[in-house]
Amino acid sequence: MSSSPNPSTARRNRFVSACQQLLALGLVLAALTPAARTITMDVRPASPGSADLRTSAAAATVPTAPVDPDVTEYSLTAPKGARLAPGALRATSRRTTTGGQQLTSDAVPVLGYGAVGVTWQHGVEVADDALAVEARTYQDGAWSDWTEVPYHEEHGPDPDSAEAQQARPGTAPLLVGEVDQVQVRIATDAAAPADMRLAVIDPGEATTTARQTPEIDTDALDGDGTATSETSEGELSLRAAVAAPKPKIFSRAQWGADESMRDAPSLHYYEVHAGFVHHTVNANGYTRDQVPSIIRGIYAYHTRSQGWSDIGYNFLVDRFGRIWEGRFGGVDRPVVGAHTLGYNDNAFAASAIGNFETTQPSRAMIRAYGRLFAWKLSLHGVNANDDRQYVTSDYFKAINGHRDAGSTACPGINLYNRIPRIRQLATETQQGWDGRELESSLVGGDRPDLVLRRATDGKVFLRQVVPTDTGYRLGKPVATGLLLPDADLILKAGDWDLDGQGDLIVKQGGGLWLHRGLGGGAFAPPTRLARGFADVTKLAAVGDFTGDGRPDLMGQPDGRSMQVYPGNGAAGLRAPFSAYSAIQGRKQIPIGRWDGDGAPDSLIRTRSGLVLYYGNGPGGFTRKKSLALPVGGYDWLVGVDDVDITGHSDLIARSANDGRLWVIPGSVRGFRAPVAITGDTTEYDMVG
Repeated sequence: MSSSPNPSTARRNRFVSACQQLLALGLVLAALTPAARTITMDVRPASPGSADLRTSAAAATVPTAPVDPDVTEYSLTAPKGARLAPGALRATSRRTTTGGQQLTSDAVPVLGYGAVGVTWQHGVEVADDALAVEARTYQDGAWSDWTEVPYHEEHGPDPDSAEAQQARPGTAPLLVGEVDQVQVRIATDAAAPADMRLAVIDPGEATTTARQTPEIDTDALDGDGTATSETSEGELSLRAAVAAPKPKIFSRAQWGADESMRDAPSLHYYEVHAGFVHHTVNANGYTRDQVPSIIRGIYAYHTRSQGWSDIGYNFLVDRFGRIWEGRFGGVDRPVVGAHTLGYNDNAFAASAIGNFETTQPSRAMIRAYGRLFAWKLSLHGVNANDDRQYVTSDYFKAINGHRDAGSTACPGINLYNRIPRIRQLATETQQGWDGRELESSLVGGDRPDLVLRRATDGKVFLRQVVPTDTGYRLGKPVATGLLLPDADLILKAGDWDLDGQGDLIVKQGGGLWLHRGLGGGAFAPPTRLARGFADVTKLAAVGDFTGDGRPDLMGQPDGRSMQVYPGNGAAGLRAPFSAYSAIQGRKQIPIGRWDGDGAPDSLIRTRSGLVLYYGNGPGGFTRKKSLALPVGGYDWLVGVDDVDITGHSDLIARSANDGRLWVIPGSVRGFRAPVAITGDTTEYDMVG
């Protein structure tokens, strides 16, 4: 007996079929990568004397053996129908005139890098707005202010699942860190729920640690480039060509998971139709080395206090851009989690470690989400840009925030506002871009950096653009060891040799010299890249213009048309070709994918303003458009890929009269109001 497929399945099958055809033909979809973080700078003082970033495979200090957390629970209200001995309750209580109840717990000790949460009796339903929980901590002889402990009834296993049968409702776990004591207070609209308990979690301390890279290389999970998943009935349901760049993921063992804590028989699989973005609501100022203990605390709270079978999330992403395995069962399998109430069977979730109601997510985190969702969705035959995927009982986009599925603030307004950017990055990756950061940071990390030369001696420094609560500031100068007083031009060339580190190209004496980046702002001795560039003006590093996975240059020889000089790594340049007729103007400003069509674009600065030239890869520039931006007061304009993580390229400008720096946010319609960057650049000689 046959039945008609639903529209979602038909779309998925067409997507999968297309992927398999491409795989069978042996094609690589070479999309045109943006001039990401392109702060490509013209410097004209007087006269040049291997990690794969696409995987965020930064090392971490991790436990080398399972770590056993300790959860201590304190009774705040009696179980329904039970009487407790005097003194058994660790809270004082009073009824309010409106029929509600207020409880204040005793001050109880905290051990280790602690977390706290409040749970109550199974089966007692409490609406989000009917209960408020706050906590404060005691350290160094003083109490902190009260902090909200978030509660959302939309978190947890599906009500009809076996996992939910003994699950206890409760707040999210709140990270309190290394403090002496903690106290909570609770306000309810009616009588407080029965059997309320305050859980204090000590995540345990690893006896031995090691510096390791991610243990799970998703490239090795499937040898033929395809992946399959099965329904609960065992029917082969999805097969997808997985050509997208595959992330590296830290395993459960690397955060110290004690596998005896989870309920192994409850592990089950179903299907993946969509992904949800969450946040853990933990504090934001954690260090790299504290991440494993934070995850262990969440794991202990979910299993030992809330009675779930395992940690609720399929993945966790930290602020450094590292991805961690969550729920057991295989990162490439459709493991059913406990994260998005009512939709767990047909979706996965990745939770950002931090509270993004109060802070902005890092660029590294957003890019990690893009890579993870591109890979995971394509593995299960889902187009990351699909806006109509059927998930359990309703239609959703392929990538959503938790609040899209319920009445919750999760994943926080600041992260939720970045979901279109995550969707864009995941879609671009699925379409075949290799995901490599062609315009890699020279200092390291996820922030754009500026290449500056001191006017007095020609020494070259790097300074990152760091976000603040009110705008941006320049980070501390990082000395590169380069002395370039006679350089005609310094270009931030991206990862020119594809070794995972950002590089510089210097024009001097009519030739081009490559300074290979070694990471951390250090550079190898120069090697000659090309000759015959003395008369080439408007020279710029434009990102991967040709679509072959390598950065390229573009410039205009005197009396000739604008040329593309395809990059060939340390071997130099390949034969140039014409990108456009001769272009009038004083400087070319690479701006990445301005219009989002996949090909890098460029701005040309003229006497009166800026002209946008739309790129078409090997087809060169196809058309131009004047942009309304007064530029007369700036002596320096450079393009940068998305400083404010809104999904569009931006400009960084310097005022000619006082040396002040500005971020000028870009959009498809033009530019928004400049935002100040604090920090002095007057000692640097920069000529636009």
